[in-house]
Amino acid sequence: MSTLARLRRLAADESGASVTELLVGTLVSALVMAGITSAIFTTNQLRLRADDQNRIAGALAVVSLDLDRDAAMATASAPAKSQTTATSCSTTIDLGFLEGGASVRFGTTASATDGPLWLQRVSGAGTLTVARNVAACTWQVERDTGGDWTIRLDLTVTGPSGESVSHSLRARPRLW
Repeated sequence: MSTLARLRRLAADESGASVTELLVGTLVSALVMAGITSAIFTTNQLRLRADDQNRIAGALAVVSLDLDRDAAMATASAPAKSQTTATSCSTTIDLGFLEGGASVRFGTTASATDGPLWLQRVSGAGTLTVARNVAACTWQVERDTGGDWTIRLDLTVTGPSGESVSHSLRARPRLW
C-alpha cells in the first residue's frame, strides 16, 4: 500500500468522538461534579450544626449545674424570691448568700467578642462566664407542681453556625 493510499484511508476514517458526544460527556461530568460538591457542602453544614448542638448542650449543662448548686444555697431573704414575673436576665438573680464578701448573682452582660450576650455568675470571688452566645434569657420565681418555690431560667443559646436551642432550667432553693 502506497503512502498516498494510506493517507486517503486515514482521512476517510471517521472513528473518534463527535462534537455532540463531547458535549454530552461534558454535561454528564458537570452533573456528577455538581452532585459531589453539593454532598460535600451538605455534609459540612451538618457537621457545623452538630458542633453547635454539642457546644450548646455543654453550655446548658454548665448553667444547670451552677444554677442548681447556687440556688440550693439561696437564703430565705434573697432578693430573687420576690421576682414572681418573668424578667430579663439583665436584671440579676440575687440569691442572697455571700461568697468572698459579696452576694452571689447571675445575669447577662453584653459581649462584643462572642455572641450577643454572656450569662455570668458574679460574686466576691470573681466573675465566671457560664454561657456565651446567649440570644435570650429570662428568669422568675414560681411554684412547681408540688407547691415548692423554684427558680426558672429560660435560656436561648445560639451557636456560631446559627443553630439555636431554647431550654427552661429549674432550680429549687432549700430554704424557701
